Amino acid sequence: MADSPQLILWQALFYSLGAVGLFAIGALPLRTCILIRRAKSASRATLQRVLILAAFLAAVVLATPFLLQVAKCLLGYHCSANAAGGWINAAFVGAIYLGFEIVVFTIRWFSARTSVAA
Repeated sequence: MADSPQLILWQALFYSLGAVGLFAIGALPLRTCILIRRAKSASRATLQRVLILAAFLAAVVLATPFLLQVAKCLLGYHCSANAAGGWINAAFVGAIYLGFEIVVFTIRWFSARTSVAA
């Protein structure tokens, strides 16, 4: 029996977000450092740095339980009924990372917009 297109799209979404989540484990701290360094040239550098750091900390707090589950799955412990459990947890980390990027983009956009208006 062939899979429905909707099921294939859901699987592709989870695997894509899972890959982003695995990438985000290393990218989140590096991206935060880069963004904080770049904020030096902003009009309100201190405020922008504080907001980026707050977004980073919120992302870390939200992602920690899912990262612990991914680590548990990678260490060979029972994490779900099948292998999809690890990918689903990684997908949540990926979604949190994408949310972090959206928040940072919004912070930088508003910062640039207020510096042009001033």
